[in-house]
Amino acid sequence: MNDMDYKGLPELPPERRWRRQIYPAPIVVALIRRQFRRPEAAGLAPHYLLIKRKDNPYNGQWALVGGKWDFGETLSAAILREVKEETDLDASFVAVRGLVSERVVPPRPKGQGAHFLIFVCDVTATRGDAEEQEEGAVDWFTQEQIEGLRETKAIIPSDYAMLTSFAGSQEAVPHVEAEMRAPIGGAANDPIQLQRFERIKGLDLLSE
Repeated sequence: MNDMDYKGLPELPPERRWRRQIYPAPIVVALIRRQFRRPEAAGLAPHYLLIKRKDNPYNGQWALVGGKWDFGETLSAAILREVKEETDLDASFVAVRGLVSERVVPPRPKGQGAHFLIFVCDVTATRGDAEEQEEGAVDWFTQEQIEGLRETKAIIPSDYAMLTSFAGSQEAVPHVEAEMRAPIGGAANDPIQLQRFERIKGLDLLSE
């Protein structure tokens, strides 16, 4: 496989895939905004919360808060758990703002490739102060400061793109939670029941 050929990712052998993944890994990331007063200017300015990753492959890079969507969780539970784990903030789910299929090819021969399905979630902090946890330092940034991170290559490029594409958007991606009782791996004559098919509305507006 040509290491820069995205079309060849499906043929990449398991030992050259991130954590030997078979399917795209579901990831949740959070757009977390607060208004802070800037000493040099009148009024309030929006700041966005980022985390400085400690682990490879993005060690030392600033990124959106988030992580793996665990088996059996609802989407809102997954993103609020990740926010709490990485920042110690309590938050409320607002909406899904975007869905990103991110394919990663290795920059060097014999490197690992990866594929992530990223759910970009709008959340609002409801209680607490953002504090560093095991995953890395956290801090609030203005849009101008985020542009500075991009210029110095200090932020993961796709996270920068997601933030600038979806932050401040009021357009919600339809989000439905479905729950089934079905005989997966069981007897074929067991009943199949749809127990929940609910569109999740979240919050109507961001808290200013």
